[in-house]
Amino acid sequence: MVKEKAIARETNNNVLLLQIICVFWFIAKLICWRIWTTNRLLPTAPVLSYFDSIPAIVHALLFATSLLIILLLIFKVNKVLLTSLLVNEALSCMFDQNRLQFWEYQYVFIIFIFLVNFKNPRYIKASVVFLLAGLHFYSGVNKLNDSFLQTVWADSLGRFLRIDVRAHSQHWLYYCGYLPGVAELIAGMGLLFVKTRAKSDIFLIAMHIFILLLFGPFGYNVNAVIWPWNIGMIPTLYVIIFKGDEKVIDMKPISIGWNKAIILFWGILPALSFFGYWDKNLSANLISGRLPRMIICVTDTSKCKPLQKFCFKKDGSNTCKGLPKINLLNWTLAEDKVIVYAEPRVFKIIQNKLKKEYPAAGLNFTYFERANER
Repeated sequence: MVKEKAIARETNNNVLLLQIICVFWFIAKLICWRIWTTNRLLPTAPVLSYFDSIPAIVHALLFATSLLIILLLIFKVNKVLLTSLLVNEALSCMFDQNRLQFWEYQYVFIIFIFLVNFKNPRYIKASVVFLLAGLHFYSGVNKLNDSFLQTVWADSLGRFLRIDVRAHSQHWLYYCGYLPGVAELIAGMGLLFVKTRAKSDIFLIAMHIFILLLFGPFGYNVNAVIWPWNIGMIPTLYVIIFKGDEKVIDMKPISIGWNKAIILFWGILPALSFFGYWDKNLSANLISGRLPRMIICVTDTSKCKPLQKFCFKKDGSNTCKGLPKINLLNWTLAEDKVIVYAEPRVFKIIQNKLKKEYPAAGLNFTYFERANER
């Protein structure tokens, strides 16, 4: 009887967790609705060129179906809905890799966790905890680079505290920029252990609140699609750790059956991204300054009039030598409310399609390994 009550409480907590995920997933998809359709200027970047022939109506139907299933899961959880959503999202992201945003990747894996543990609800919490631990561990590791110091850290202190940490006199403060990454990776690891789990959870909740203040409407006011993700992470972390007795979280289930995939995709493969063998978007590369960029120099803007609204003359690095330039990241943020899937193969697909669509515009493309380009 006691065991049955414990399982019932665990099941209710799992349902609450899934409801939280679905609510903020739904909001995020609405914010960046264009990326899920072809009603945009940004070319699609499918996994296979064959998918270029997929009609626009199919993209729209997949998007509408996704929203419907996510809504239904808020009210009722069953295997048919979970499986349908998993297949739907896989197809949609195969038709355009730019849809595989880090939050989409995380939510899809949580759906996977619920599906493979449908008959073992007590296994769900352990798998989600490991996923969150891997997410924050690698997010912290990714911030330990000079690009993070030069962009996110330096710009944030300059904007909010009016401190130029690049100045020689502020040398020590500049290198303090490594501390956020170290703190996050330690907190991520702390989620795996009983004695440190609660403190790590509180720190990570505070971190997500800070990120909202930094990038939300009262801060930089950019990349609005990450706002619901950060808001959603707060109750997610609370429910998974503090809802019920956190000491009962047994991490053994992550080594059982299909749960091993969580270890592979959230514990092992992200490490390969540092050597170029795994995608950065799938490796918790969040606000790190490490994402590659693509700059498009335009010789004749009159030959690509639809793109003129994304063209700018400001070119601090003189990449385009006086010509108008398009920063692909700024383009996708402005039009589609997401960050472009920052991998050279995706850049190449977009490049080839733009050259074909605007042959007389004299488009030239430059890739930057990191985000330092201004």
